[in-house]
Amino acid sequence: MPNVQYAHMHWLDPILRPLARLAVQQGWLFPVVELRLRHAYVKAAQTVDEGAATDSKISILTGLQRRDIARLRNETTSAQGRRQPLAEIIALWWDDPSYDPDGIPIQGESASFTTLARGVRQDVHPRTFLDVLVQNGAVSQVGEMVALKTRSYQPLAGSDDQLAYLADNVGDHLAAAVSNVVGATKHYDMGVHYQGLSAAAIKQLNDHYKSRMAQTLAELDTMARTLPTSQDGPHRFRAGGYFFDDLEIKAAPHDP
Repeated sequence: MPNVQYAHMHWLDPILRPLARLAVQQGWLFPVVELRLRHAYVKAAQTVDEGAATDSKISILTGLQRRDIARLRNETTSAQGRRQPLAEIIALWWDDPSYDPDGIPIQGESASFTTLARGVRQDVHPRTFLDVLVQNGAVSQVGEMVALKTRSYQPLAGSDDQLAYLADNVGDHLAAAVSNVVGATKHYDMGVHYQGLSAAAIKQLNDHYKSRMAQTLAELDTMARTLPTSQDGPHRFRAGGYFFDDLEIKAAPHDP
């Protein structure tokens, strides 16, 4: 008799297909992705005994060979939580009253974009940051003055910054959902979905959702930034939302 758990494998497809699409578009070949998955399997199995699981036990839990597990334990993976200096610049510009969102000089010793950028990161020229922010519409420049046009940084499509945001946001969302399934933690994870709608109806719903979500996220951002410093601690949170529609999929040409 087949293991009953294998009957659940089809539920992986909706998770793996978008990941496979991303991998193919980015040129991440299957052997490379498979290696990352092996690392993830080992790390997940190690949490069973709070990091003290033996190679033999990890092999039983994952199906990996013991010799592979020993090698994977000794391999290092890239660090997580990469800084987002452009997002930090915008956040500081918005929150620090010394920097007027309506306009600050590019150069200057006091409240200028140069001092703002160097306060976030000194190994990159401030002009480099400014050019990227102007290019994606987050900042406008008139003469030697620059103004902030948005409260949050939206990375350019296909950039490393966008991939980093995707990894952080989707990773935390999936972690919350998985915790609800396999653990006692109950993270907020709800959605609403309908079918049989027109493209015009989808646009109306999308516009409404974006408007309300932007307001909610702005309120959370303000609340988090104004909490008393006495509440500093080791924990973090991430809250967000998504709106998916199949307009692009339905419009794509089909094979004859």
